[in-house]
Amino acid sequence: MKNLITFLVLAIVPGFILAQDDGLPESDQIRAQRGAYITQRLKLSSQEAAHFWTVFNEYEERKAALNAEFRRSFSRPSTEAQAEQLIQRRFQQEEDLLNLKREFYQRLKEKVPAMKLALISQAEREFRRDLLRQLRQRRQ
Repeated sequence: MKNLITFLVLAIVPGFILAQDDGLPESDQIRAQRGAYITQRLKLSSQEAAHFWTVFNEYEERKAALNAEFRRSFSRPSTEAQAEQLIQRRFQQEEDLLNLKREFYQRLKEKVPAMKLALISQAEREFRRDLLRQLRQRRQ
C-alpha cells in the first residue's frame, strides 16, 4: 500500500508541474516531488522518513543561511589583502558547511541506516536530472 501511494505521488506530481502555464514550477511543488522521490529512492520507512525530513529540512535551512551570509559579505576585491581575506572567508565557509554536513549525518544515523544515507547524494543528483529533463520537455 505504501509503495502504491509513493508511486501515485511520483506519477501525479510531475503532471501538476507540467500542467502549469506560467514559468518555472513553484518551489513547494518541487519540494514535494523531491521529498517523495528521495523517500522512495532511499526506501525510508515512515519512522525513518519522519526523522530524516525533520533533520534534513533543518540542515537545508542552516546551509542556506551560511551561503547567504557569505554572499552578503562578498565584494569584489580591489587589493591583494582583500583578495586574501576573501579566500580565507571562503575556506571558513567550506569548513562550516563540512561541519554542518557531519552533524547532519551524525543526527540522521541515529534512526536511519548508513546504507540508506549513503544514497542521499545520488538520489538528489537523479532528482535534479529528472526535473531538468521534465522542464526541457515542457519548453519544447
